[in-house]
Amino acid sequence: MSHPLHSLPQPVGLLMEGGAPTKAYWLQSALEGLEPRQWIALHGASAPEHERLQHLGSLMVVRRLPERWLPSLRQLRRRGTPVVLVLDDALLDPAAVAEQAWHYRWRLWFGLTRHRHHLDQFISDLWVTTGWLVEHSRRSLQGQDLQILQLPLQPPLSLLHPGRIHRIAYLGSASHTEEWRWLLPLLETLQQRRRDCLLELVVPPAWRRRFRHLPRTRLLYPMDWETYLLDTGNRQVDLLLTPLLSSRFNQGRSPTKFFEAARLRAAGLFSNRAPYAGFVRDGQDGLLLDDTQESWLQAIEQLLENTVQRKTIADYCFQRAERLCIR
Repeated sequence: MSHPLHSLPQPVGLLMEGGAPTKAYWLQSALEGLEPRQWIALHGASAPEHERLQHLGSLMVVRRLPERWLPSLRQLRRRGTPVVLVLDDALLDPAAVAEQAWHYRWRLWFGLTRHRHHLDQFISDLWVTTGWLVEHSRRSLQGQDLQILQLPLQPPLSLLHPGRIHRIAYLGSASHTEEWRWLLPLLETLQQRRRDCLLELVVPPAWRRRFRHLPRTRLLYPMDWETYLLDTGNRQVDLLLTPLLSSRFNQGRSPTKFFEAARLRAAGLFSNRAPYAGFVRDGQDGLLLDDTQESWLQAIEQLLENTVQRKTIADYCFQRAERLCIR
């Protein structure tokens, strides 16, 4: 079945402010069938560039109508440019939206639901993802000059095979204030340099807001010990980061993160100071590093590129940790 996107005048603008899963399931395979010059990505949080809009053959808007784009959408509509809204939820149904949590409900209402009685001022076509949405939209939008159709579900195979990633973990707590502050620019740089790293961070509530902008990052809430032990003992990561900066509090710490690296079957990177200096065998069952971020970035890159070295360090770490444990 051909995708209706291919019948739109080109170049096609794709306007999004969120909505990445919608794009992935309902539009991505069709976009991959176009040449790069045949479609343009536009971000709803950025102000519209009128010169670019003048050259659009059509525009697709995903899930919501960005506030700063409303005048431009009206202008395109008056000009006769096809403007398509892609919708995969009942966002035109106030009763359905009212069932959502308050913050999410407000975002949905402000982004789309409030426009339902005059939607044809902004769009010419509505593409939805289920038969129920087709029928409901036809009833709720009666009298508006809109073409409504159901999209085919044709996700790309890449959704089942998204590619190999490296998992990098930091298992911090509220007592690691300086380490969190030190880590943030390091992780920002790492994620800018590479697109094959998934960060897994146990982040206390006070720090979540500072880290949630990081791409390809899972922010995990702190866990009770039983949950934490089961979690770290039943998954695997490639690298465990354990920076430990100089402080009176850190002088009293023990090398327990070594055992967490073993439990995660990870190669551990540790600060070259007590309790890890003199405990970790540098280059054998872990790496000891100074406090410069560049040295950590270089070590991370080295281990990610050298699978044999990474696995050897992780294996030696696990074997030594087993020998140290009481049976």
